[in-house]
Order: sequence, then structure tokens, then C-alpha cells
Amino acid sequence: MESRLLSISLTRRAFARQIGVATAMAAMPGLGVATAVAQSGGGSGFSFAVCGDTRPMMYLPYKHGQPDLTKLFVEMFGLVMPEKIAEAVVRKDVKMIFDPASGELIRIVMPFESRSEVMTLAVDKGWVTEASVEDVKLLPGVHRTIFRLEGGDWVAREIVKDVQAGRARFVVISGDVVWWGNQGLTLADSPYWQRVNEAMLKQLPAPDAAMRAAGLEGRWFIGVGNHEVWGDPKIDGVLSAVPYLKTLGVTPDRLIYKFDFNGVRFIFLWSGKYDYRSPSLWDADRPKYAEQMQQLQQWMDEAKAAGVRKAFIVFHYPVFARSGLGPIPAPDNPHKVIASYARDLDVVVFNGHVHTTEMFDVDGVKYLMLGGGAEQDPILPGRTSIKLPADYPPDLYWKGQPPMEEYNYVLVDVSPAQKTRFTLNRFRPGAAAPFGTEELFA
Repeated sequence: MESRLLSISLTRRAFARQIGVATAMAAMPGLGVATAVAQSGGGSGFSFAVCGDTRPMMYLPYKHGQPDLTKLFVEMFGLVMPEKIAEAVVRKDVKMIFDPASGELIRIVMPFESRSEVMTLAVDKGWVTEASVEDVKLLPGVHRTIFRLEGGDWVAREIVKDVQAGRARFVVISGDVVWWGNQGLTLADSPYWQRVNEAMLKQLPAPDAAMRAAGLEGRWFIGVGNHEVWGDPKIDGVLSAVPYLKTLGVTPDRLIYKFDFNGVRFIFLWSGKYDYRSPSLWDADRPKYAEQMQQLQQWMDEAKAAGVRKAFIVFHYPVFARSGLGPIPAPDNPHKVIASYARDLDVVVFNGHVHTTEMFDVDGVKYLMLGGGAEQDPILPGRTSIKLPADYPPDLYWKGQPPMEEYNYVLVDVSPAQKTRFTLNRFRPGAAAPFGTEELFA
């Protein structure tokens, strides 16, 4: 396959030189000219796909009268309130609607984050397929859709197509691909990990010779998110689904790792579990924040000494964010440590967690917070813009406009001799032009 792609790329580059690369790419969008360009440059260029949270919402394959359903909701609400209060809220305020013929759960109406917000969930074959929120005080009667299962499915399907076609070498994810471990931990018994496996993992081709030579035994790499440890503190799910992470040093007690590929360093850190009192707090414990910063500096110093000039750093909580749950608070925000390497390295940071896309360029470091495919509460009133200092860095993606419901991923084209290229592919349901692409940091 690689020799065939090389032959095709040489032919296309010759053609592109005759009529201009931009014209050739526009005229032949299905012929993979971008792949040829991205992977040229002495054979050292390559491309990869990156995305944010892709997890679905809860899996609820229950029928009327099954007590486990109430138990699951108590556990879910227990994340943000004491268990006794959670149980009272579920029994009083969570309404479950069942199909009168089959008895299957088809709809849920429940409280959301504020007292005046009500969320409605549509359920099909156990999976939440859509979620909308009504603010009965501010906008009564208006239901804003913040989640569609098809959005995350689109992201997974398109990424798989790009890897299978050779457009992307591998996949990088900033965390939160499952809901929790309370309904099964491993690939053998978790419906969430089984869904990830069916939609993406088993669809990806085996690593090629160059990847294996770099010590990469798979094509899917995750920065562990808070949902990966919710109900699964030893990350049994992660290690069962992608066991090759163990060869990169990942264990239940050490959730960080790094690898080099074609002269580029990739570093994956662990920002911690979820604390509702400070939802973006870096409270990682394997290892702790200070130890991770020491390890980050060691890995970056090694890269610099070895002549590496590009580094991608991946972790779940965002360094900068203007909406939703907000950024990692000081003093455990790693920007100063990361920015200290910007003079010597081209540094890019990928984050998630907030469920929308924002883009920042601060002190020479590019930060990309990706929305992926999870529910998108930052599009709701009151969450699109949170209180921040007047001199806070501007978001270069929405550029002051309120965020929209959008499911996306980014193709990253890397070449040592050229500026890294970031192409965002997006799906905006209900928009006049639902599918589109955008060059980032251009």
C-alpha cells in the first residue's frame, strides 16, 4: 500500500506543479493530493487526526419496573451531590417514559445544571440519541439541542476513513471516550468500550513498519480523561481496549507517557478526576501535578537536546478556555512551563473537557481545545462566555461569536521543513451548510 501511495503521490505532485498545488487540490478533492503534499519532504512528513471528547451519554437498555435504572441515576447525580440528596432528587424530579407496547425506556425528563433548566433525553435501543435543554425561567418552551449521538458517530466514521485511506497515520484523542465504568469495566463487559471498539478501534489498520519501528503497536492514542476513571479507577477499560499503551509505560499507577515519531515528540499527561467544586482543577494523582511538570520538562529537554523541533502535548483539561467549565485554575496551570520551550520548539497543546472548540496562540504556544462529539452545554445561555480578566487571550475560532452545536476533528500535517498545517473538519446539524472545513492558525 505504501509503495502504491508513493507512486500515486509522485504522479500527482508532477501534475500539481504544472497547474499549481492549490488549483490541483481544489480540482481533485477526492484524489488525495493533500495526502501526497503532507507526506512529502524526504519521507519525514506525516499526518495524524486529533479530536476531543467523543463519549456518548448513558446507555440505558432498561424496561419499565427495573430497579437498576433508578440506581444508575442516583450514582450519576451522586457525582455532584451527596448520595442521599441524589436519591431524593431522582425519585422526585427524574421522569422516565416507557414505550407502552415494548416497555422499553424511550424518554427521560430530568433536572440539568441550574434550578430552572430541564433536560430531555431521547433513548433508542438503550442509547441516548439526543439531548435538549429548556430553561423554563429564561426561555420557556425553547428546547436547545446540545447532543446528538450521530455527531460523535460522524467524527469516528470520518476519522476511520481518513486513516484507512492513508490521509492520517494515527489518531490522538484528548480523553473522555466512554461515560463511566459502572456498567462494565473492560472491553469484554463494557457497552461503552465495545461501542468505541466497533466504531473506531477495530476499524483501524494495523500499524505500518515505520510505526512499529518507533515502538507504536497501534494507531489510537489517548490522554486519559476524567470519564475514563469514573467508576474505573485502575483504567481497566483503557488497558483492555488499547493494551499496547502498556509498552509506552502506562499502568494503573502511571497515566502519562510519550513517544517520538518521524522526529516529532508526543507527550500525554493526566489532568485528573472530576471535582464538581472546581470542574477543571488539575488534581491528578498518578503522578501529581508537580511531578508531572518535572517529567514534562525532562521529556522536553530530551527532545530539544536530540534536535527535535516539534512537540505535541495532550491532556484533558484546557489550559485556556472562555466558556463552559473554564480553564485549569492557577497555580496548577502548566502554561508557564510549556511556554518556556516555545523559543526552541514548535509546541502545540491539545485539550478537551469543555465540549466546544476554542483556539488560542499564547506566548508562542498554540492551544487547541476540541469539541469532539459529546454534549455541548457551552452553547446554552450563560455558558457561552464566562467571567475572565479583561486581558484574557482571545479565542481565535469563534472570534467572539457564541459557539454553535458542532462535531469536529482536525487533520494535522507535519513536515520538519514547513509550518504545521491544521485542517478542521466539522458537522453542524441544522446549519445551511452542515459540513465544512477550516484551516486553523493560518
